[in-house]
Parts: sequence; structure tokens; C-alpha cells
Amino acid sequence: MKKLALFFCMTQFVVSAFAQNAVSLNTGLSASEKYFEGRITKGTKLVVLNFKSSSPQLSEYIMEELTVHFVNSGFFTVVDRSNLELLQQEMAFQLSGEVSDETAQSIGKKLGAQTIISGSVEPMGDVFRLRIRAIAVESAAIQGIYTANIQKDRFLTNLTATSNNTNSPSPQPGNSSSSPSLPSGSSGGRVALPDYLLSN
Repeated sequence: MKKLALFFCMTQFVVSAFAQNAVSLNTGLSASEKYFEGRITKGTKLVVLNFKSSSPQLSEYIMEELTVHFVNSGFFTVVDRSNLELLQQEMAFQLSGEVSDETAQSIGKKLGAQTIISGSVEPMGDVFRLRIRAIAVESAAIQGIYTANIQKDRFLTNLTATSNNTNSPSPQPGNSSSSPSLPSGSSGGRVALPDYLLSN
């Protein structure tokens, strides 16, 4: 019993330590670019390929922001994202999902890139765990893996929440189903009025 209590305390300590060392998403992405400057040769042509997360909006945001950081650094040559989107349609892979190393290398070669940047962000207790890795296209050697604990702040929560709202259909203008909501406690048995009767 004492061992179980000790294990629980240690787990709580580790989780709280993760939370204390957490940074904002943008700070983590900026720091990752600096990390890769020390691991990859200057002028290397790279492509930000894909990013796995629970939300396509979050994946897209991270890929766009990483691209901005890599371009603005002036240290790397970055492949245009529009070329990547054309290949995405041709090869039927998801930018927000898992892409095998073989597929990633094939995509990198087609784009003329020397290095592929990919990664993931996953919830871990009170924080998100960000992992970004660089892989050499020719040799498949891992050139570096950057990790960071990301604060679960309002901005990140909004990016992850948007995927939950995309499944519910939004009311269309002129559709009688967009009638005013019923008061709470109502039986819901009222008939929806047509739009022309609702307008003044």
C-alpha cells in the first residue's frame, strides 16, 4: 500500500513538473527552429511535411507557423507549401495524420527537399507534449528531435475545440429549421414558423 501511495505521489510530482516547465505554443515552435539551426547545415532545403494531432486546425496552424519560423530565420531554404498540397492530392496522404518514413522520403524527393520536418502534439495531463523531428531524405537518418511541454492555454484549447464543432451542421439562411430556440424546460412540441412570418 505504501508503494502504491509513493508511486502516486511521484506521478503527481512528474506531471506538475511538466506543467511548470511548459511554454506557450508559439514559444515552443520558435525554440524548435533555433534547435534545428544547431543540427542541420545552413541552406538545407527542407519541407514541413505533416503534423499529427487530434485537430486538423491545430495541425495546420503548427505547420504554417513552423514554415514561417524556418523561412524568416534565413537559415534554411523552405519548399513552397502549395507544391506540397498538390502532392497531397496526388498521393492521398493527410497533412494532419501519420505518414510513414518511406512515404515521407518519397514526398521529400519529389519536392526536391533534403530534410523533412514532421511531428506530433498530444495531450499529457495538464500540458501538451510537442515533438518535432527532422529526417534526411536520402539516408532517412534522424537529424534531430525537439520536444517541449506546451501550456494548455485558451489559444490551444480553441484550436483543439474547433474540430469538435465541425460535425454539427450550421443553420442555412432561409431554412425554416433555423427557428428561434425554445425556452429551457419546454416540451419542444411547438411548430416552427416559416421565415416570412418571423420577419417584420
